[in-house]
Amino acid sequence: MKTQMACMIVALGTTAIAGLPTPPTTGGESTDLPLLKRDIQTGFSNGGWEADRYRDMDTLDAQKSIVIADLKGPGVIRHVHTTRHYKRPISTRGVVLLIYFDGANQPAVQCPLGDFFGDGCNGKSMDFSTPLIECAPGSYNAYIPMPFKTGAKVMLRNDTDIDLDNYSYVEWEPLAQWNPDWGYFHATYQRQAFPLSDDMQVTFFHVEGAGHLLGRQFTVTTDEPLFKNFHFVMEGNNEVDIDGQERRLDYLGSEDSFTFSWGFQTTFAGCRAGMPLVKTGDLNLLSIYRFHDHMPIRFTRELTWSINWKHEFWKNPQWLEPIRQRKQEGGGWVDYATVFYWYQDTPAGFDHQPIEPLDQRIKDLLKSSRKTAEAETP
Repeated sequence: MKTQMACMIVALGTTAIAGLPTPPTTGGESTDLPLLKRDIQTGFSNGGWEADRYRDMDTLDAQKSIVIADLKGPGVIRHVHTTRHYKRPISTRGVVLLIYFDGANQPAVQCPLGDFFGDGCNGKSMDFSTPLIECAPGSYNAYIPMPFKTGAKVMLRNDTDIDLDNYSYVEWEPLAQWNPDWGYFHATYQRQAFPLSDDMQVTFFHVEGAGHLLGRQFTVTTDEPLFKNFHFVMEGNNEVDIDGQERRLDYLGSEDSFTFSWGFQTTFAGCRAGMPLVKTGDLNLLSIYRFHDHMPIRFTRELTWSINWKHEFWKNPQWLEPIRQRKQEGGGWVDYATVFYWYQDTPAGFDHQPIEPLDQRIKDLLKSSRKTAEAETP
């Protein structure tokens, strides 16, 4: 009950994320729910479902893109809802969410559907709910405020060869005028696999411009025997360089950067951080999220997020030798699929990394360490 109440209080203040107007605080809470806004209408747009009133609605057929909402501004998207498709796992990453603002040719949001909504490891996460994203029974929901000046377009792209049953909708509000201090919401997906050792520092996100980071979602997989239970993987320091200053934030351990400690122990779903999937064994699977809506990470020129493993285990160098040896043998592989969420002062201009081909995208692991480990077993 305490967790539910805490999440409710967080949800009441989500309009402040985008700089949208809120009344003065009372009793320590920020909410405009009691405020009667007689000059604001409620906007709504359907998409994807033809088997009802709207028989001419475009459906999410194989190799096809559909428009869920095409909105005129100024306004703000309050809620994006879409179905979780029954033909999993191919549909979880086989469908891509695209959101465009103000007529831009470049999307501000480009992510496989499941990863955007925190359904990590290709749709294996448990159901969970936060004030911002939600994996609900049979559906995904996002409540992240997305303001736009002249227009917004929400689309789904089906990269599979299967026709998918989909129902989606967008709830939004028109705004009386545009505030130039509002940022445009962005989200980007990237996947990379690499052999991990203590000589590694890997960049996971870099953005130029002015804005603030809202959060991130990581899927991490490995079948390296030395990395069972994410041993050593979790030790990397999460370094955030901002506006030319190195390590403005320096989280000493990946699990602590997601607000956990002593590793990734068990599933947990909180308002701002969670582990909706933790599976260890021959194949280790992890899905984790964290949001910084309590204090977004602000930048005026650029921001870089990297993980640095170069300072780990220096007190116990004997622990590092097996890890170094596995890399030399061709093992030690880890696989990261990441989503970063942020607001920026421009509706477009971020160069998303190309999303990998579908046959690679739906794999739990891009590169296996098991063959090399088995070859070394007497």
